[in-house]
Amino acid sequence: MVQEEKARTEFSQRLALACDNAGLPVHGRQADIAKRMKLTPKAVSKWFNGEAIPRRGKLQELAALIGTSSSWLLGDRIVGGFPEGQTDVRENVYRVEVLDLTISAGPGAYMLSDYVEVLFAIEFTTEHAVSLFGNRPSQDVKVMTVNGDSMATTVNSGDRLFVDISIRHFQTDGVYAFVYGKTFHVKRLQMQGTRLAVLSDNPAYEKWYIDEKNQDQLYIMGKALLHESVKYNRL
Repeated sequence: MVQEEKARTEFSQRLALACDNAGLPVHGRQADIAKRMKLTPKAVSKWFNGEAIPRRGKLQELAALIGTSSSWLLGDRIVGGFPEGQTDVRENVYRVEVLDLTISAGPGAYMLSDYVEVLFAIEFTTEHAVSLFGNRPSQDVKVMTVNGDSMATTVNSGDRLFVDISIRHFQTDGVYAFVYGKTFHVKRLQMQGTRLAVLSDNPAYEKWYIDEKNQDQLYIMGKALLHESVKYNRL
């Protein structure tokens, strides 16, 4: 953890220096980069504040934008935890990335950007991972955070949801993370006749439907596998 924090700090310092060398004004440089890379200002600010390092594709785009190289920005250090071009070489480690993404178990959370940052990763032994995720490769499992009470008490607000992102279409009844229109949701999807029912486990919320007329507004991000509660209970 200390090494990762140091890497993020050094990355932010190199990023600022590269911007200086490129002649980008201090005031407005983050907003300008966000606009040109089609990202949110929040995502870009994390790079400058030492909170995150962009993933490989965005890192290369950023480097080209400010006239440097990804390897220089990294100082030959990490991309999402590992040296550029390498993966985790340790045996018996299964890494699941936690995304900077909150999905709504409620009326819907507005989608601000198509690009999602990786905050950190949760590591499991391969044996434990198989018991949790079967034989799915680690890159197919991502963690998203739930906000809202429409799926209570199955999934509660603040819970971490482990999602199989290789599933991009409705397959069988279950809990899915999806975008409808321009809002994020986590709901139970169930085929009822020719319509797809969107169900909340909390009876206070009414079900609604997706049919042939509006199915083009549905984009499935993945199917939920399990959830982890982060609630602390006083004794």
